[in-house]
Amino acid sequence: MTGLARLALALALAAGICGAAAAGPLGDFKHVRWAYGEGAPSRINAITQTTDGYLWIGGVEGLFRFDGVIFEPVGERPKGAGRLVVSALLGARDGALWVGLARGGGVAVYRNGRLADAGLPNPSRQVNDLAQDGAGGLWVARGGRTSNTLARYWRGRWREFGPASGLPAQEVWRLLAARDGALWAALSDRVMVLRPGAERFEDVGVSTSPRASLSQDPRGRVWLTDATGVRLLSDSAKGRRFGLAARSPVGQVGGVWTIIGEAGDLWGATWNEGVFRLADPAAALADPGAGPASLQTYTAGDGLTSEQTRAVFQDREGNIWVGTELGLDMFRPASVIVEPGVPANSPTSYRMAAADDGVVYIADASALYAIRPGAAPSRVMRTGSPAQALCAGSDGAVWVALADRMLRIGDGHATETPTPPSTRALGCAQDGAGRLWMPALEQGLFRWEKGAWRRWPAEGGEAGLPANAAVDPSGKAAVVFRRRPPAPAGELFTPVFAERFGVGGVEGLAEGRDGLFVGGAKGLARLSNGQVRTLSAERYPWLASVNGLVQTPAGDTWTIGDAGIVRMSTEDLGRAFDSGGALPHRVFDFRDGLNSFVQKAPGAQVAVGGDGRVWFLTRRNVVRIDPARLAVNRLAPPVHIRAVSAGSRRFADPASAVLPAGATSVTIDYTAPSLSAPDRVRFRYRLQGVDRGWVEAGARRSALYAGLGPGRYRFQVTAMNNDGVWNPSGASVELRIPPTLLQSWWFRGALAALAALALWLGLRWRVRAETAAAVARLSERQAERVRIARELHDTLLQGFQGLLVRFQVVANAMAEGDPAKPMMDSVLDRADEILVEGRDRVRDLRTEEDSASPLTRQLERLAYELERDYAIPIDIRASGLAEPLNVDAHREILAIAREALTNACRHSRAQEIVCELTATGRKLVLECRDDGVGIDPALLRAGGRDGHWGLRGMEERTRQLGATLKIASAPGGTLVRLVVPMRVARLRPSKGRRRRFGGEA
Repeated sequence: MTGLARLALALALAAGICGAAAAGPLGDFKHVRWAYGEGAPSRINAITQTTDGYLWIGGVEGLFRFDGVIFEPVGERPKGAGRLVVSALLGARDGALWVGLARGGGVAVYRNGRLADAGLPNPSRQVNDLAQDGAGGLWVARGGRTSNTLARYWRGRWREFGPASGLPAQEVWRLLAARDGALWAALSDRVMVLRPGAERFEDVGVSTSPRASLSQDPRGRVWLTDATGVRLLSDSAKGRRFGLAARSPVGQVGGVWTIIGEAGDLWGATWNEGVFRLADPAAALADPGAGPASLQTYTAGDGLTSEQTRAVFQDREGNIWVGTELGLDMFRPASVIVEPGVPANSPTSYRMAAADDGVVYIADASALYAIRPGAAPSRVMRTGSPAQALCAGSDGAVWVALADRMLRIGDGHATETPTPPSTRALGCAQDGAGRLWMPALEQGLFRWEKGAWRRWPAEGGEAGLPANAAVDPSGKAAVVFRRRPPAPAGELFTPVFAERFGVGGVEGLAEGRDGLFVGGAKGLARLSNGQVRTLSAERYPWLASVNGLVQTPAGDTWTIGDAGIVRMSTEDLGRAFDSGGALPHRVFDFRDGLNSFVQKAPGAQVAVGGDGRVWFLTRRNVVRIDPARLAVNRLAPPVHIRAVSAGSRRFADPASAVLPAGATSVTIDYTAPSLSAPDRVRFRYRLQGVDRGWVEAGARRSALYAGLGPGRYRFQVTAMNNDGVWNPSGASVELRIPPTLLQSWWFRGALAALAALALWLGLRWRVRAETAAAVARLSERQAERVRIARELHDTLLQGFQGLLVRFQVVANAMAEGDPAKPMMDSVLDRADEILVEGRDRVRDLRTEEDSASPLTRQLERLAYELERDYAIPIDIRASGLAEPLNVDAHREILAIAREALTNACRHSRAQEIVCELTATGRKLVLECRDDGVGIDPALLRAGGRDGHWGLRGMEERTRQLGATLKIASAPGGTLVRLVVPMRVARLRPSKGRRRRFGGEA
C-alpha cells in the first residue's frame, strides 16, 4: 500500500467509516498542464502571485514570471555553480516579491524590475518557507540548522529568533501567518505558535512528522497535514483547540505542502505521489456522522506532469497551481462536467429524453439510466440491446425503441409494444393527441394510434426517408425527411426538409418555447406561426451544425454543435430571429471540460432536468452543466506593457522609453495575467498620433508599428477576461523617438533657409533675365526706330521738302487773281504742317534722351512748349522719383506723355491740364488728366481715327514697355494712366547696355 493510499485510509478512519473508497480523479476540475519540454521550468519548488497578477515560479532553474502564456526568466540566469536556486516565494501585500534561496543564498526581494539581496544575516543552507504577518513583517524559516531558525524583517532591520524566544533546537519546515495575528510554525516533531502580542513561542502539544504542512480554512481554523493524516489544530472563531483527530499506521510520504482553497477544500502536494484534494475536511473530522472523507487524487497516470510535486498554490481567481519536477499544472473548476454515473464510450450512440416530471433518461448500448433532480444517475434497467430511440411520453413516462419492441416506462412499470417487422427507429415523438411517431428511413413513417401501427404514406408509397421526429410547442409532430416528402394528408404532422428551411442538410431538430428549431451546416432556422426565419452561420458561426437545442425555464437557450456547447439568452435569440443584430453568447468547449465532439444521431442531444442541470450527449460520454454553479470570473484582468523593442534595444516593463534616434519601427509586447483562461483574453490597443481608434487585437499580445517619425507617442492597451469583464484603465507607455542629425529641427530649419535662399536667388535670376529680355526688346526696337527715322529723313522727308519747294515756285508764279492760287496756298500751308509733324516724329524716333536728365525736367520742358503753342496751362507734378530711368523706359514714358498732352491740347478744349508722375519701390505711375470735353467713346473703342496713330502708338509703346495703360474719358474730362514696373524702368548700370543703347542713329 502506498503512502497516499494509506493517507486515504486514515482519512476514512477519521470519519468513522472503515473501508470507504476514495473518489476518482478530479472530474469537477479542468486540468491544464505546461510540461518541461513545452517551455515550462522544471524542478519547481515554490509558486506565488504578486499584486500585479503575475504568477511567480521558483525552482532549481531560477525565478520565472508567468502570465498564463509566457514563462519569462527574471534575475540571474542558471549558469554554473553560482546559479539562482529558489526554494520559497512570497508575494507581499505591498507588491514586492520575496525570494527565498537555496545554497546559502539567503533572501532576495524583487521590486521595480530589480532583484536585490535583502541582507539576511547568517543565511542557512536554504530557506524553507516565507510568511508575512499582519503588521507587514516578513518571517523566514531557515532550513538546515537548529539554532536561530527564524528571522523577521521589519522596517528595514532583521531580528533572529531562537531558544530565547522559546524555539527548541529543531528545523522549522513550514510557517503560517494566521488571520488573527498568530504565527504558526511546524517543526520536525511539534507545532509552535506565537500568539498576538506574545514574545515567546508556545508548544501546541501536538506531535508531528518532519516536513508537515499548515493551512487555514475560510473560517479561520488551522489544519495540520503530515504522514499521519489531517488534523484540526485550532478553531480561532470559537477559541477552541483540537488534538489529533485520528490515528492510523501511515508510512512516511516524504513531505507534504497543503493549502485550503476558497471553497474550503484542502489541496496537498506530496513529494512523490502526485496531488490530492480533500473536499470537506471539517465534515470528515469534526462531524463523523457526515460520512466518509471525499479524497480525490491526481497522478501522472491521470495527466499530471509528474508525481514528484513540491508546490501548491491558489491564485486570486481560484485556480489551483501545482509545481512538479517536470512542469506546471493548473486545476480550475470545470464548467462542463463529465458524468461518471453513465459509462463512457458506448458502442452505439447515446439516447436521451426529459420526462415532464423533471427526470432525465439516458440510454446507452446496454442500459437505461434515470437522473432525478439533484441526484446522480441510477440504472433503471438493462435493455438487452442498444436503444434505437428515446422520447418523452405523457404523465412522466418515456418511450424506448429497441430492436423489436417499443417500451413505455412510467409509474415504475414497463409496457411492451412490438414494433413493425424489419424496422429500425430513427427517433420517436408523442404528439399532443397521444400518437407515437416513429421514422424508419426506407421503411417509412409509422405512428402508433388506437393500439395499432399505421404507416405513412400507404404501403408502397414514397416516404421521403423520414429520419428524426420531435413535437412543436403546439403539440404537433414534426418529422425530418432526407428527401422532399409528399404533402401529408390531413396535416397530421409538419414535414421538415432541407429545401424548406435553407440551412443545408437537416442535422438537428428541437422544440423551443415559441417555435420549432432546425439546425444545419448553414445556420439555424426557426419555424414559428408558419413562418421560417434563418440565422446564417456566416454571421453567427457558432450556430453552424447545431445538433441539439433546449430552452430552459430560466430564460436560457443551450445548444450543442460543431462549435461546442453554446449558451445564450432565449430573449436575445428571439430578437435576433425577428430583427437581426448582435447575439451575445458564451461558448463552452474543450477549454471548459468538454472532452468530445457532439454525436451525430437522431433524437434530443440536449435536455434540462427538473433541478436546472443541463445534460448533453457527445461521442465519448454524457456531460452536464449546472448553471447555478457556473463560476464567473469577475476580476478585470490586470494589463501590463511587457517590453518595447526597437532595433537591437529592448526595454522591459517600461513606463516610458526613449527609442534610438531615427527609429521607424517599434514592437510593443503587452499582456494581461488573467490566469483562468489566458487564451480567451481579448485585447484592444491604439497608438495616439497614429491610430484613429482602437485596434481590435483579439488574443494577439504584441503590436508592430512601422513608418514612424521623430516625436512623442502614447501607446494604450486594455483587455477583457474570459467572461467578458474589461479593464477600463488598461496600461500605457510613453514613447519618444529622437530625431537624427538629418531629422533635427535646426537641420531642417537650415535646409528650409537654404531652400528659401535658393528660391530667392532663382527668382532674382528670373527677374534679371526677364528684365534683360525686356531691355533687349527695347534695344532692338530702338535700333529699328533709328533705321526707320534715317530712311524717312533721307527719302520721304527730303523728297517731300523738294516737292514743296517746287510747288512753292509754282504758287509764286501764279497771278494774284488766279482762282487756284488760294487753294494752292492752303495746300502748301497744310503741307508745311505735315512736314513739321513728320520732322517731329523723325526726331522722336532718333532722340536718345539723356538718362542723367530727369524725366520730370523733360516733362516740364514739354509742358512749356505746349503752353506756348496752345495757350492752355499745364501743371507738372512729381513725387518719389529719386533715381534716373534707363534710356528706353525714359523715352517711351516721355513719348506717351507727349502724345497724351498733345492730344489734350489739340482736341479737349480744356481749361487746365495736370500731369502727375509718382514713383514707389515697385512701380512708376504717370497720370495725365484734363477738364475738357472728353473723347468720343466710339473713337476709344476703334483705337483712334482712321489714318491717325496716336492712341494705337500709345498702346504699342505700353506693350513694348511691359506696362499697363488705362484711358478713361467722360464729358467732364479725360484720364490717361500709365503704370510701369520699376524693374523695367530702373536704370541698369551695365556698360554693355550703355554701348547698346547709347549711340545715335
